[in-house]
Amino acid sequence: MRRMLMKSCMVMLILLLTVGSFEGIMGMQRARAADEFDGMREHRKVMLTGGASLNTADTDIAAAITRLTTEANGYWQTMNTSPSRTYLWSDNPGTGNSIHIRVTYERLYTMALAYATTGSALYQDSQLETDIVAALDYMYATRYHEAVTTTASGTSNWWDWQIGIPMQLNDTAVLMYDSLSPAQITNYMKAVERFSPTVTLTGANRSWKAIVVGVRGILVKDGAKIAAARDGLSSIFNYTVSGDGFYRDGSFIQHGNIPYTGGYGLSLLLAVSDLMGMLHGSTWQVTDPNQSNVWDWVYNTYQPLMYKGAMMDMVRGREISRNYSQDHDAGHTAMQGILLLSGIAPPAQAADFKQMLKGWIMSDTFKSFYSSAPIPSIVLAKSISADPLIEPAEELKVYKQFSAMDRAVQHRPEYSIGLAMYSKRISSFEAINSENAKAWYTSAGMTSLYNSDLGQYSNDFWPTVDNYRLPGTTVLSQTPSSSHTSANTWTGGTDIQNLYGSSGMDLQYADHTLGARKSWFMFDGEIVSLGAGITSTDNIAVETIVENRKLNTAGSNTLTVNGEVQPSALGWSETLDQVAWAHLSGSTAGADTGYYFPQNVSLTAKREARTGNWKQINPRPVTPSTPITRNYMTLWLNHGVNPGGGEYQYVLLPGKTAAQVAAYAAAPDIEVLSNSSSVQAVKETKLGIIGANFWEDGASSVDLISVNKKASVMTREAEDGTLELSVSDPTQLNTGVIEVELDRSASGYTADPGITVTQLSPTIKLTVNVNAAKGKTFKASFEPGSGTPPTLPGEEVIVDNNDTTGVLKTGSWKTSAVQTDRYGINYVHDDNSGKGSKSITYTPELPVTATYSVYMMWPEHFNRSTAIPIEVVHAGGTATLTIDQTSNGGVWNLIGTYTFTAGTSGSVTIRNNGTSGYVAADAVRFVRNP
Repeated sequence: MRRMLMKSCMVMLILLLTVGSFEGIMGMQRARAADEFDGMREHRKVMLTGGASLNTADTDIAAAITRLTTEANGYWQTMNTSPSRTYLWSDNPGTGNSIHIRVTYERLYTMALAYATTGSALYQDSQLETDIVAALDYMYATRYHEAVTTTASGTSNWWDWQIGIPMQLNDTAVLMYDSLSPAQITNYMKAVERFSPTVTLTGANRSWKAIVVGVRGILVKDGAKIAAARDGLSSIFNYTVSGDGFYRDGSFIQHGNIPYTGGYGLSLLLAVSDLMGMLHGSTWQVTDPNQSNVWDWVYNTYQPLMYKGAMMDMVRGREISRNYSQDHDAGHTAMQGILLLSGIAPPAQAADFKQMLKGWIMSDTFKSFYSSAPIPSIVLAKSISADPLIEPAEELKVYKQFSAMDRAVQHRPEYSIGLAMYSKRISSFEAINSENAKAWYTSAGMTSLYNSDLGQYSNDFWPTVDNYRLPGTTVLSQTPSSSHTSANTWTGGTDIQNLYGSSGMDLQYADHTLGARKSWFMFDGEIVSLGAGITSTDNIAVETIVENRKLNTAGSNTLTVNGEVQPSALGWSETLDQVAWAHLSGSTAGADTGYYFPQNVSLTAKREARTGNWKQINPRPVTPSTPITRNYMTLWLNHGVNPGGGEYQYVLLPGKTAAQVAAYAAAPDIEVLSNSSSVQAVKETKLGIIGANFWEDGASSVDLISVNKKASVMTREAEDGTLELSVSDPTQLNTGVIEVELDRSASGYTADPGITVTQLSPTIKLTVNVNAAKGKTFKASFEPGSGTPPTLPGEEVIVDNNDTTGVLKTGSWKTSAVQTDRYGINYVHDDNSGKGSKSITYTPELPVTATYSVYMMWPEHFNRSTAIPIEVVHAGGTATLTIDQTSNGGVWNLIGTYTFTAGTSGSVTIRNNGTSGYVAADAVRFVRNP
């Protein structure tokens, strides 16, 4: 189902050669239109075909037209046109079979697209026109009409009836509109109305339903339907805190607990972009302020998971088992959605998107973006690539923790690495609809290293790799595992400077006893992997896989171990003792990888040719069964049968030559501080960074760090003495605070909301309020020296909305904890209703008569009011002012300095009188001045 829709949505891109030419095209179309509906229909046709001014002399555009024409002609030549026909194509003859009906409409759409595309040999072919229209009438009379009664079965699926079929039919009607009578349009659209009268469902399905309703509205000239389609997007724009949808940390979840950014997330991106583009510039243009979240998706959700035009497989769910959708295919799909957004986003975001796109197009030397993109995408991409004023975006340098989907990624100048984990919240993998048959360990700590070998995870990786031995995982040897969630919640991590990070997973399989505590520490050129507490009573050998890399076509990549070159013949396998380091040459320049072992190990190496086929991992009828052979080098550590407390330590060194790896092993930049089932910690000596994962509640220490709860902690000490700290709760269960003590002193600090510093000398002490933080990282920075916190007990008074005293609420306020840029466990808002009837008064009990600086904190959002009235009652009278809650969230904002009398005579009141937008009330802080 999704293959068809992604293909359909891909071609729905506006022709945006430049802003001027776009406006010229649209102005020409709308000038000829009888009304706005006709103009929108012509606009839609341009989105599908690329318009009437295609440069057919361009080789890539010409090739795309040829591909379309060949496909369409193949369908036409095999279509049954007999007057007594009982089907259109013999391989899809079913009457109540929704799959057959959908496929039939897909083919008719392809034929209609070729008929309507300038430069195609089938363009405006009169016989083709006749056959398409007759076929549409035949399908209406016999397959898809308003009187159809469906029966759920293996061949009758609601998705086809409500989404798949009407999307194809609607756009076919747009393309063939001038060839259809009003009666024919009415008939076809009655069928669509029968199955999709309103916008319902969630996620990608909802966006598709909105397109169905919207395009039908254009065809039947129903403004209410178009408005309903537009408004149907609003719930998609919102971030979620559980279940399916987009999360503020960049995660995207579908099917309840599957990371699906590169699958359903792409479908949603394409569909939302398509509908927003279709409505752009019309009376029904999207105006919901939350549409700005869509621009944020690009930065926060999609860009971090792209590598030189490829979408990382760790967020593609069962789609990794589809031969027609490998990682570069998925990446190009994301690019097509972002192409559309680049034409409708605000100028700053549009410029950024174009730079991203140009960078990906230029850097993807494995697969040209133009080789399979739809024609409008090619035109727009070429205009971006040819524009000298658009600089390609610099490659990302970032570490990002996707706490809501148990994923992490680091981008460095010469490589990127993805880490896939799972927990009680996130499933180990998805295998439904006969797909993804061998994905057993894809989220069990698999590390995916991306470098100049751009075809590593394309070019048939998944049907040929040893799926029992995926790099980074600890597994029962040659034993499958079922899809499951873990009994454990400790999965996640933290980062320092948004560049380096620590991650961990308390691994526990549901279908066997094997468990382990696994950590990864990603620094500036090394990834340190630690394992501890490896236990099993399954009577099967336990292995930790260090590497499983696809080799060159000869399988001859050089493996060097402790300075000795190992045999290069395929079929070689050996267990090597006392290994301190190893090096595997890459298949391309810059793709070498080193391996350093802080403690000498016995390492098993295997060089082999592996043969498999896509049918073995995706046995659907459309999947090919052609045997494929690829060569691999696998390296692993054997923990033996039924280990009790096993462990491992190894360091990946991407991009290093054999000589560099040898030098690193002789003088490593890392020191393993602890590798136990209680604490795993590593110090990067050159960077001055420590990463530590604390697995248990209770007092625990390593180096300068002490905590009292389960936590992931990082510190960095700079040469000037500045100390940075990052803390998170990977369990996402702590409803209180994490107490942290650092064996250093400081003279001052800055800290995120939620961090309370209680001591600066002789040690630094603080608490981190992680309640409802969802794995978020909290950060603080300390200045060198000795001092005390800026306020002592009694000098600062904070009144929070959740306090049981000192807070007087008038009217109905709604409690929320959705946003984390707040003080305390929650905040309240007026629900954008009851204007003029709601207020909250904060009354502090001040210790002495003095001058106090008054601060307010609120969670910012663009749907907030920009002029919220505030009253401050102080010793000299009442001050009035307004605040803007669309910015400066999660920090203490100074609203004034006033003299207050000791006791409770002073107050701060926030009201919703005369406001436009939501009003939030969180906390007020009174700080006594010297």
